[in-house]
Amino acid sequence: MAIGAVLAAFVAVLVGVMLLAEVANLAFLRRLKVAHVTLALIATLVVCTAGVSKGAVAAWAGAAAVLAAGSVGIATWRRSLVGSTDKRNTAPPVLLVAHGIAAAATFALIVLAAATR
Repeated sequence: MAIGAVLAAFVAVLVGVMLLAEVANLAFLRRLKVAHVTLALIATLVVCTAGVSKGAVAAWAGAAAVLAAGSVGIATWRRSLVGSTDKRNTAPPVLLVAHGIAAAATFALIVLAAATR
């Protein structure tokens, strides 16, 4: 389960990088983008640590980190819907959905890994 979480986290990061390139010019999201990317990098590192360790504590820490990054990510998305008046500056919905699915899969798999240890 933890290895699946690691793989899903890498997919989420790859799609997230593409999303970040799409919305790089949205200055009103700067703080939220920095917070989300920082938390996501920390979450990815903790999930990778949980993937190679046998302890449940690392897996639960990974779940908490992914939850924190996801919360800020959802806040960023909601703020982008409210603040963007130019529809050309919005991210492609397919990337948003793919990023969300990969992040949700990461969370579900790391929680399952933590619960079964």
